[in-house]
Amino acid sequence: MKPYQKGLLLTGSGVLLVSPDATFIRLIGVPAMDLLFWRGAMTALVMGLLIVIREHRDLPGFAARISWAVVFAALVTVVMSFLFMVGITHTSAANALAILAATPLFAAVIGRFFLGERLSWFTWAAAVFVVALIGIIAGEALAASSGVGVMAAIGAALALATYFTIFRTHPDISRLQVFTIAGVMAAGMAGMLGTPFDFDSRQMSLTLTLTIFIIPAATLLMTMGPRYLPAAEVSLLILLESVFGPLWVFLVIGEVPSATTMACGGAILVSVAWHSMMVRRREAGRSPAE
Repeated sequence: MKPYQKGLLLTGSGVLLVSPDATFIRLIGVPAMDLLFWRGAMTALVMGLLIVIREHRDLPGFAARISWAVVFAALVTVVMSFLFMVGITHTSAANALAILAATPLFAAVIGRFFLGERLSWFTWAAAVFVVALIGIIAGEALAASSGVGVMAAIGAALALATYFTIFRTHPDISRLQVFTIAGVMAAGMAGMLGTPFDFDSRQMSLTLTLTIFIIPAATLLMTMGPRYLPAAEVSLLILLESVFGPLWVFLVIGEVPSATTMACGGAILVSVAWHSMMVRRREAGRSPAE
């Protein structure tokens, strides 16, 4: 299998595997802090086991390579996970996932202001357009008393964009270290602030299915796949979650997005897809003059 095909298969499989995440969060139906404990604890367990298997010959050396960038990325991961779950539980899944689809554009803008990276005209155009669309979604959500969820989703998108920016500036840091430390942080914080053991048997079975199998497997696939693909194509594949996530929620729970959300969400997806294709053209040396 060619590297490009391998990257498509790994990344696409990871995105499709994680796409029912919002449905599981809704079905479990517990406070975000309680679910954060189990996501963190199981992520730390699974990733910790992988570290032991892969690095058993030099665990002290592997631990010594933990840097402040790793710790910061882990902290950002915890914030993103918590805000994502708040967003999913306090507004429609379509609202939250449509906003998360704008993450690549947020990452580009963060890179401009904090790293001094030059942005193309099409990045600015897409970013302004998407922010306007998110404003429309937020306005409707505020009118429907679900503004907290939309604000949390915006925060999650900004946190995820920050996460991507960290890995652009520190490409050599270990994602296994990041996910393990993030899991420990999340479990420790949520264990103190939440009540993560007040689950019934149905909630616990769904939680363990999500946190032991789906999230770790999807995380590993989405970590390995981008090694073989251009960043623009990774962004396009990640958009699949914003398409399939609301579809799963509709099929399983029956939640129908509003006409405004569907229109704005669709426009956001098209905008990010257009931006990714323009980036790919520029990287191939065929972009229009800026």
